[in-house]
Amino acid sequence: MPKKTPYILCAFKQPNDQLLQPIYAFGQRQGWLIELCTETLPQNWQGDGVISDYLTLEELAALRDIGKIPVVSRILPPGGNVRSVLSDTRAVARVAVDFFAGQGFRVFASVSARDFPGEVCGIPVSPGRALLELTRERGLEYHAHYCAPVEGNPPAYPEMVAGIREFLRNLPKPAALTLTSVWVVAPVWRAVEELELRVPEEIAILCNSQRPLYTCYTPVPLSGISGEHGTVGLKLAETMQKMLDGDDVPLEPEVVSPSAVIRRASTDIIAVPHLKLATAIRFLIQNCGTSVGIGEAARYAGLSQSMLNRLFRRYLGRTAAGFLQQLRIDRMKNLLDSTGLSLSEIAAQTGYSSPVSLSLAFRRATGMQPGAYRELRRG
Repeated sequence: MPKKTPYILCAFKQPNDQLLQPIYAFGQRQGWLIELCTETLPQNWQGDGVISDYLTLEELAALRDIGKIPVVSRILPPGGNVRSVLSDTRAVARVAVDFFAGQGFRVFASVSARDFPGEVCGIPVSPGRALLELTRERGLEYHAHYCAPVEGNPPAYPEMVAGIREFLRNLPKPAALTLTSVWVVAPVWRAVEELELRVPEEIAILCNSQRPLYTCYTPVPLSGISGEHGTVGLKLAETMQKMLDGDDVPLEPEVVSPSAVIRRASTDIIAVPHLKLATAIRFLIQNCGTSVGIGEAARYAGLSQSMLNRLFRRYLGRTAAGFLQQLRIDRMKNLLDSTGLSLSEIAAQTGYSSPVSLSLAFRRATGMQPGAYRELRRG
């Protein structure tokens, strides 16, 4: 008897190619027929499973048998026929804050399409909420703007841009701005240009995405947080297949963290008042893929190594060596996530003399071997 084709609906409020590509690739290998819809759901759709991003159970109720077939979601709490794959918004906040704090910023801000209140299994749904939580914990100044209310329709586009413009106008400068979704990239740029703000000198901008159409082709290319969406898509698909196979899938959700920041011109600024320290930081950022050390950075900036370390502790609360190591670990994570390079090739691009020294450094920093990290991220 021929195997039945599973009919899977991808019901996405915010379609995302980085999420959908691994789902479609996985589904092709498993023989799925995948249908895609956005907020307008096909009334009385009938099939074998639903993968969703930000739709509620009430919104999914238009689908037939939604209480019986497997559902895998990015925001629904797990239970019954529902399982969850969550973005670790606290890890997203930590990556963003650590990145900007490492460049000397003390004023943090975010613009979000909508405020998603509440938590799922103890994890805030909204990255903006996680940023608020972390900056409060660290005693940092934080400002947030949401384009749409928690409930109800978003404002018309001119009103949306006007709201962002007023928010940016009143923001203390220089500020580190995180865009929590790609949907606010264009209106933020409109507001930035209308206010004639300088990027990154007055507003340094980081996007919670690495989607090239939204980060590479803006007036100033945007730095982006990488490594999350592709892994989330893969885990959504894997969880669906386990449920289709009748496996006992634990209620505890899969939680996916980002890997690192991809640096581009929108954050190419060091916001520390000490010129020689800023020079040393920039030197380390530009040369972290080579074997240069702290001594070379100190000499380049015209400082002794001990003075450089004192300045790092005073302005950034860490050692110069710790700062350089974090740059290299972030670069390793991105290469492990986004390429098929061997450990020898990654070592050559991150300043390590061999795969062994790279593996030791990576394990000390993350608690995992590089190969195990890559396997976990790619499934």
